[in-house]
Formats: sequence, C-alpha cells, structure tokens
Amino acid sequence: MHRADGVSDALLQNTVDKIPAMLAYWDAEQRCRFANRAYERWFGVSPEALIGKHIRELLGPIYELNRPYIEGALRGQPQEFEREIPDPAGGPSRHSLANYIPDVVDGVVRGFYVLVTDISAIKRAEQALKESEARFAGIISISPDAIISVDEDQRIILFNEGAEKIFGHARAEIIGRDLGLLLPERMREPHRRHLATFIAGNESSRQIGARSSIIIGVRKNGDEFPAEAAISKLEIGGTKVLTVALRDITERRRTEMEQTILAEAGAVLGSSLNYRQTLGSIAKLIVRNAADICVVDMIEADAKVERLTVAHADPTKASACAALARLSLDQSHTLARSAFETKQPQIFDDITPEFLASAAQNEDHLRALRELGPRSALVVPLVSADAVIGALVLGSTRPNRYGPRDLGLATELARRAALAIENARLYEAEQRATRARDEVLGIVAHDVRAPLNAIYLAAQLLARKLAKAGQTSGVEDVDSIVRSVKRANCLIEDLLDVSRIEAGVLGLARSAVAVKSVLADLLGSQRLLASAASIDLQLEIDDDLPEVWADRGRLLQVLENLVGNALKFTPPGGRITIAAAARRGEILVSVADTGAGIPPQNLALIFDRFWQAERAERRGAGLGLPICKGIIERHGGRIWVESTPGQGSTFFFTLPAAAGEASRHETQATAWQ
Repeated sequence: MHRADGVSDALLQNTVDKIPAMLAYWDAEQRCRFANRAYERWFGVSPEALIGKHIRELLGPIYELNRPYIEGALRGQPQEFEREIPDPAGGPSRHSLANYIPDVVDGVVRGFYVLVTDISAIKRAEQALKESEARFAGIISISPDAIISVDEDQRIILFNEGAEKIFGHARAEIIGRDLGLLLPERMREPHRRHLATFIAGNESSRQIGARSSIIIGVRKNGDEFPAEAAISKLEIGGTKVLTVALRDITERRRTEMEQTILAEAGAVLGSSLNYRQTLGSIAKLIVRNAADICVVDMIEADAKVERLTVAHADPTKASACAALARLSLDQSHTLARSAFETKQPQIFDDITPEFLASAAQNEDHLRALRELGPRSALVVPLVSADAVIGALVLGSTRPNRYGPRDLGLATELARRAALAIENARLYEAEQRATRARDEVLGIVAHDVRAPLNAIYLAAQLLARKLAKAGQTSGVEDVDSIVRSVKRANCLIEDLLDVSRIEAGVLGLARSAVAVKSVLADLLGSQRLLASAASIDLQLEIDDDLPEVWADRGRLLQVLENLVGNALKFTPPGGRITIAAAARRGEILVSVADTGAGIPPQNLALIFDRFWQAERAERRGAGLGLPICKGIIERHGGRIWVESTPGQGSTFFFTLPAAAGEASRHETQATAWQ
C-alpha cells in the first residue's frame, strides 16, 4: 500500500475495511497493491488474494469494457462511469459508480486508485420514478376527462387526449395559449382573477365554480357546454403549476333536463281535462327547456288546421306568436303537413327563406314566420287510435339543432299529449251525454208525471165511487193502480236524485236529528214487510246516542233503501239487525242481514249506477245504493259494505254528530256577518 505518512499499515487497513465502497490501488502494471474488504463482499475475493493480481483477473469478461477508463487513468486523466457488477452469489447485479483516480508523483503516473460505490438503490428509485411517471402519463393520456396544466401566467403546458376530444383543439395548437381560450369570452376575466387569487392563496385544491359546482366551457367551434371542474396547485422548482381536471356533463344535464320536462309535462297534463289549456302550458314548458319556438296544430273535422298555441322563448316575439296563432290554415300550409300525411316524425335541419315562402299561406303568414326566424325544426304527430289528430312542432333559431335524442323526447311528449287529448275528449263526450240525458230525464219526468197524476186522481175518484156504492168488487184493482203510480213516481224521483247527485246539486235541509226517532219511524214502516216475509227485524241502539247533523227525510230514505235491499236478499227465517253507536264526533249506523252475501268480485261494483245482483226475480232499477252513497257523502259521511258469501252482508255508514257540525256552521255564519 502506498502512503505518505507514519500511520501504521494495520490501522489504515482496519479503517478502510469499514468503508462500504470498494477501494483499491493498482500500479502502473495494473497489479493490485491494496484492496479493502468490500471486494470480498462484492466479488467474493479476499483482499489478500487480490494482492499482486492483474486487474483483468478480477474483472474477467468486463475487463474490455473497462479498458478505456483504465488507460485513461494511467494517462493521468481521472475517470468516472457507471457499470453493473454481477453478484457472485447469483443474485441481481449491482449498479455501481466507479472513479479511477490517477496516482501522479513528480509528473509520473505510478498507478491509480479505484473507488466503486453501490448506487443500486438510487437506480431503483430512479427507475420507479420513471415507471410512475409513465403510468401517470398513461392515465392522463387515456382519461376521458380533460386534464389541463397551466403555469403561473395561466398558459397551457399540458393538454391530454380527453381535453382534445372535449374542446376540439389539438394539443399542438393549444400548448402555450391562454387558458381563457377554453372559456366563453364573458367569463374569461372573472375566471383569470379567481385563478390569480387561488395561486396567491394557501389552498392546494378546490372545486371550480364553488357556488353551483358547474362552469361553462367553449369548444373550438364556439359551442358552449356545462362542465364540472376541480383545480390543484403544486410548486415545482419554485414555480407554481395549476392542474385542472374537467368533465363534460352535457349528457348528464340533458338527461336531467329530459326527466324534468317529462315529469313537469306529466303533472301539467294530469292537472286538468281542458286539453287546450294544458297543451298551452306544455308549449311554454318546451320553449323554456328544449326549443325556441313551439307550435301545436290540431286537425278539425273539416280537415282544417286549428293552431292551438304558439309559444316563443323570447317574450318580445309575443305579437308574432299571436299573429301566427290567429291564422286559419289548411293541412298543406303548415310545417306539420308531412306528419299529417305519413304519421311519422320529421327533422328539418336547415330551414331556408325559400322553404318558409313555400310553407306560407299568405303574406301575413310569411311575415310572422320570418319574424320568428326558425332555422331548424322537429315535427312529431299527435296520434290517437291510429289517427293523426294534430302535431307538435319544435323550432330553433339555429340550423341543425335537433337529432335522434331530441326526437325521442318530442315523441314521448307527443304520446303523452295525445293521450291527454283523447281522455279530455272522452270526458267532454261523457259530459255532453250526461247533460243530454239529464235534459231528457227532466223532460220525461215532467211529461210522465202529468199522466201519472191523472191516473192517480182517477183511481182515487174511482175508489170513492166504489166505497159510496158499497161495492167491494174492483177495490183491489184500484189499490194496484195506486201502488203502481206511487212506484212509478218513486222511480222518477230516484232518477232525478241520481242526476242531482252527479251534478252536485242534491239539496239537503240539515238540522239536529235524533237518530232514535228516525229508526223508530223506520221500524214502524218496515216491520210489517219483515213479518210478511218471516224475517226477524231487530234494533240495537246505544242509550246515549247523540243527535246527528242531517236531513231527516234523506236519512230515512237511506235507511229504507238499505233495509229494503236486506229484505230482498234475506230468506224466510233470517234476521236483519239495525244498529247505531256513537263514535268520536260521528254516529256509525249499520244494517246487517243473514242473506246469501255478496261475492268478493261484486263488492267494488255494488255502489255503481244501474248495477244489480244477478237475481232476476228481484231486479230493480239499480239506483238505490248509488243514491244512498250520494246522500251520505253529501252529508260528509262514508258508506261501505262488508260481506261473507253464505253468511250475509253488513252495510255501514257514518254521519257527523250534531254538536260539532252545528258549532262549525255557527262559526262560519258569524265570520260572514
């Protein structure tokens, strides 16, 4: 070992053996004169075995790779390089940093020192970093979201493929440009100020558009779109870099908009049977969300087109809308004519001035169309029972506005609108039929009562004559005539009651009524009929039964109907029980029989007009129970039936107690005074 001081060889050897790096001295003949213990750890060769050996014997196959560095050191030129050293135990190679340092004395190179440091850990870290960066770059590259980095001057320095697809700019043309290029012009300056505040602040990340979490981006073609974005800040080498992750939410917002439109349309269409009014509301809903112009045309019986409504998103166009709505058109002078003819929807991508002129019926029509300025349109037919009854027209002031997605929404709106129109027309037809029936019924009731009254008076006169003459022959016939007249009058009154109930004009003379008194009268009138039919008629009433707030005559009418039905359907030897009990604020009355009962499938029909049980020998008009239901509900009560086939039926109804109702009516009267 070459040394220049008096430190002992043993002490120096002990010191350098503790160094983890390999340290050796090779003379000008490239033979080892000194080596520390690291060679044993790296190459499996002890320092003692290396002394006197040529460096070729140590390096073996890699000697030739190291020759240029050895020769350079022997020329007096320090060398530094990296190399891999195989593990003698067969493990992974070690990455090393080698320094060949010439030993020069009086200008003569006497040899060189070799210092080899293990940098495997550093290289592994560098490789991991490269792999991480590659993975990160790959993630950024394939991300469907836009990932954009900008420097402190808000110049774009990173623009991934997702950003290219969303914004329409190529990476090469956008790098170095101002971030504001991706925003609508009206928003650029406020956004620049917000970013400057963020750069200067302590936040490392935040949502952009904190109030609504929605911002507006602008594509290369000028189209604006809604987006969600978050921004983060990172300081690299003293420079702050901002990274924006942005997601285009156009489809999500569109789906939400469509769901909102359909939900609101459903509510509007279901709110009224006046389809003209509801379709006007639908048109306003459409121009708020999916069109600039909405027109609803209906086909009348004479093939004329009635323009039901015209709506525009711009309130200043109201006069043009009104002018267009006033025009009397035929099917050949409307944008919807193709839908009328084919029953198929149609999209007009580019409506030219020439097209408007061809569609106009006259100058007033053309003037209104030009003022509204449609450039594209979507037309869907309103189809009911396979017949076109009208059309829904959505218009836009820009060309190529509508596509398949818009067509799907408009078709669904048209389907719902057509169903609402059909229901409304059916309802109107039913109302007209009901009014016609009531008019006829009123006329018939008036006209029939006159001869019935004449028959009744004649029968009464005949009965008196027979009695005066002392004749008994023919009295039963007269009584039969009187009963038939009374029955016919009752039937007429029932028909009129049904009409009054349906019209909501059934009159009630309500007051405090003692239920016991009403039931006593009922028992007196029905006991003889029950006895004749061998049916036991029972009464069960609470002792402290309060009065009810009711029309006494109508209440008796209900009870007579219910007991009369029970007598019809209860066999001889059966029992009918009339009960009344006090409930909280009301009275519960029931009429129970031990008859055949009601099949479950008939329970939902039993209060319908003209419905009758299937017993031909007991058939009536089928009006008794509907009248009972109308009278009880007009009193503010409820009526229902419970039945078990083979065991009988029980009809229940409730009426408000007189105390509470009288007090309420007095309060209302005082309020009006």
